[in-house]
Amino acid sequence: MKKFFLIFILALIPFASTTVSAESDLPLNSEAGIVIDAKSGKVLYEKNMNKKMYPASLTKVATAIFAIEHGDQDELVTVSKKAAEADGSSVFIEPGEEIELSKLIAGMLINSGNDAAIAIAEHMSGSEKLFMEDLNEFLRKEVNVTDTHFTNPHGLFDKNHVTTASDLAKITRYAMKNATFREYFGNKDLPWKVKTWDTTLVTHHKMLKGELPYKGITGGKTGFVSKSGYTLISTATRGEQDLIAVTLNAPSGKDAYSDTELLFNYGFENFKSAKIDKKSILYSADHSKSYKLNEDLYYTHLISDESSLKTSNDGILSIMNKEGKAIASFDLKTVAEVRNTEVPVRIKKETIHEEANKLSVPSLEWGGFVIFIILMTVFLKKSRKNRRTRY
Repeated sequence: MKKFFLIFILALIPFASTTVSAESDLPLNSEAGIVIDAKSGKVLYEKNMNKKMYPASLTKVATAIFAIEHGDQDELVTVSKKAAEADGSSVFIEPGEEIELSKLIAGMLINSGNDAAIAIAEHMSGSEKLFMEDLNEFLRKEVNVTDTHFTNPHGLFDKNHVTTASDLAKITRYAMKNATFREYFGNKDLPWKVKTWDTTLVTHHKMLKGELPYKGITGGKTGFVSKSGYTLISTATRGEQDLIAVTLNAPSGKDAYSDTELLFNYGFENFKSAKIDKKSILYSADHSKSYKLNEDLYYTHLISDESSLKTSNDGILSIMNKEGKAIASFDLKTVAEVRNTEVPVRIKKETIHEEANKLSVPSLEWGGFVIFIILMTVFLKKSRKNRRTRY
C-alpha cells in the first residue's frame, strides 16, 4: 500500500504547460519564419509557416539525413560526369573520383556542394530521378511532412521544388536526433583533400562560424538562389532547451541572421523545456490501469505558466494550464506499457469499510443507549420493590 501511494503522489506532481503566447509580434523581415522546441516539436512562434516556398540549399538537410540513415557511410562513391559538372556551389570533385559517402555528406553540408549532392543521389538510388522519388517518400512517411515536394537533391531553383518553414523545421528536428547528422551539421571546418583540391572547408553559416556570435549555437545551413531569397536553418541549445529556427526568403543575409536571432531570443526568453521521466508510473482516472512509460515525454511551457497532470479512463494524459484547460496531450497506449492494477480494488474495499464504519458507529451508539435505558429502568423497578419489601 505504501508503494502505491508513493507512486500515486509522484503521478500528481504538477507539470508545466505548453501554452504558447500569441501576444508577441516579432518584426521579421523574412517572408516566412518559425522557431520550435526540438524536443517537443512545439511551435513557439511562426510567420507564414505553411506557405509553400523555395528552400534553396536547405534541401541538403533532407538529402543528408536520408543518406546517413540509408547508406553505408564507409562505402566509396564514384563521381559521375553529371555530378562533377553541377552548377552552383561546389566541393570540386572530379569524374571517376572515388570518395567515401560520409565525406561527401559532410562536404555537402559544410560547403553546400551541389556536385556532392548529385553524387550522393546517384549512389543511393541509381539516378537523381529515382533518388528524388525515394527522398520524397521518406519525407512523407518517416518525417511526416505535408507540403514538401523536392525535384532535386541540392535546391537549385525549380518551380515545383517547394516546401514550407514548418516542414523544414520538422525535417531538421528529425535529423537532429541522429548523432552523425548532428556532428556534420555542427562542423565549423573540415579538412578537404580530393583529386584537384586540398584545402579546409569552412561553414558558410556566420553564427556557427563566429562572425555573428550567438550563445548556444550548435549547427546551421545557409541557402540562396535569386528566386528563393536568403534562407537559413539554425539550431541552438541553452541548458535543457534545444531550439530550431528557420527563415525563408529574407531580403538579405543580414536580415536572415537578425530574424534568426529574434526567433531564438523569443524562444529562450519566454519558454522552458521539460519532460515526464520514463521511470514515472501513471494511473487512469478510475485507477483501473497503470501506465509505465517506455520513453521520456517532452513538452514546452511558458516560463511564467503553471500546470498540472490529468489522466482519463481511456489513457489520455493531458497537460493542464493554470486556467484548467488542456493544452497538450499524450496517448499513453502508444508510449507506455499498460497494466491492469489490483490497487484500486483494495482502495474500494477500504473505502467501503470506512463508509460502513461511519454508518455503523452511530447505530451502535444509539442501540447501546437504548439498552442502557432499559437496563436502568429494570434496575430501578427492582430497587423500589426491594425497598418496599424491607419496610
